[in-house]
Amino acid sequence: MQCQPPPHTKHGFDYDLKWTVGGLPFLTPRGALSDALSSAIKAEKGLDTELSPTGGTSDGRFIAQICPQVVECGPKNASIHKIDEHVAVTKIEPLKNIYRRTLENLLG
Repeated sequence: MQCQPPPHTKHGFDYDLKWTVGGLPFLTPRGALSDALSSAIKAEKGLDTELSPTGGTSDGRFIAQICPQVVECGPKNASIHKIDEHVAVTKIEPLKNIYRRTLENLLG
């Protein structure tokens, strides 16, 4: 998309604007996938969950173009998306169990 204002604007600048969409926003409604994940988290960690768009930038915006539901689930950590990103080993086993339970809930 190109926007071309009149060559002589209020401040006398002559310019062109070009807009590129890098990824469309998305919002997944509650459904089978989110319910399966919420149930798995409750069973594994005893936590109630909520759908929230506050996770930040994600590749989910690309997946949402071809999938009816997109959810993101993973351990919180202070190093996410930074140099030397890492997570405590103790977080991996419960996460693996949450993923397994989610699949069982979907296929069960």
